[in-house]
Amino acid sequence: MTLQQRLRGFFTSKKAHEKRGYIADAIGSFGNSTVVTPETALTFSAVYASIRVISETISSLPLNYYKRTDRGRELYTESPLFYMVHSEPNTIQTKYVFFETFLNTLLCYGNAYAYIERDQRGLPYGLKLVHPDDVKTEIINDTLIYEIKDAGKFDQSDVLHVPDMTLDGINGRSRIAAARDNIALGLAAQKYGKQFFESGAKVSGALTHPATLGADAMQNLSEQWNRTYHSGIGGTFKTAILEEGMTYKPIQLRPDEAQFLATREFSILEVARVFRIPPHMLADLSRATFSNIEHQAIEFTNFTIRPLITKIEQEFNKKLIFENEKGAAYFEFNLSGLLRGDAKARSEYYAKLFGIGVMSQNEIRQRENLNDIGEDGDGYYVPLNLTNTKNPAENETE
Repeated sequence: MTLQQRLRGFFTSKKAHEKRGYIADAIGSFGNSTVVTPETALTFSAVYASIRVISETISSLPLNYYKRTDRGRELYTESPLFYMVHSEPNTIQTKYVFFETFLNTLLCYGNAYAYIERDQRGLPYGLKLVHPDDVKTEIINDTLIYEIKDAGKFDQSDVLHVPDMTLDGINGRSRIAAARDNIALGLAAQKYGKQFFESGAKVSGALTHPATLGADAMQNLSEQWNRTYHSGIGGTFKTAILEEGMTYKPIQLRPDEAQFLATREFSILEVARVFRIPPHMLADLSRATFSNIEHQAIEFTNFTIRPLITKIEQEFNKKLIFENEKGAAYFEFNLSGLLRGDAKARSEYYAKLFGIGVMSQNEIRQRENLNDIGEDGDGYYVPLNLTNTKNPAENETE
């Protein structure tokens, strides 16, 4: 079976993680124990949203292949590597789907793998995703070897491997495994909430009788009451008729009184902490303000996205580029779109840099995805009333 045939959807393999499943009965004795695996963790909305916002953000960024020039750099469009990483990594997936899957496995399992397909000259022409459960690593004669199920053993130069946090420098640790207690708590609270609201979000109440009832009388009264007034929608809002001096006292059990809402909020914040996601990106606006959301978005780019894409860039530079081109060519994600800010802030930023000769008109237009205006837009300008602070006399006019 080839690697292409073995490509499959997200997180379908369970065998290794079911053995490591963590069992938690987090809230009282309301339900069954919760097994935390990458698959079950994705049913918790905070985990699903965290992984999705990271993987979709990175997948949507352009990954460019550059070559260095006398003037700086330019897109290396004539190289086959440019099209492979920029548009179509393999015959099955687009660049977006490839990186989305790559990041999903990285964030769920702690490792992401892709086998490098090469032609007879050794030039890469395709990248095939490999599920983390199908990979084993070992070091033989100071060389890292990857054993891929049904495919054999491969030298490290033929396998792209991006680990998450690692303690041995090779194998990454799963964030879900590290946070399984908190995720189990969130799943348990989610199950509790489902049962709570399915039951009408209340404990029905208590019937009191002035006399002492026998066991049979209590059983008959309970069955008759539930059949008449709690038999689904048809029993709702009916008028209760009480006999023999009985009274009915409703019992209101609010979710916040049972600390349900606090538990849910705590679980979401813990997941946000593990995945380093600003809470407002998980629809938690309790601490968000108009002024701090933009700064949190920039922090998300700098402290969540940038470390991950740096790992990917360095792995691609190490494994995909021939030795004679290393340093002269390189891969780089374009982050400018995430850091652009609003229109007012961008215009002020460009105006300042243009006014001190740091950026040209064409460079500004390029940042804004506009066509350049030709050679006239390549010039750099500074105000005429500025002078050199070291030799002011040299700039004096007679």
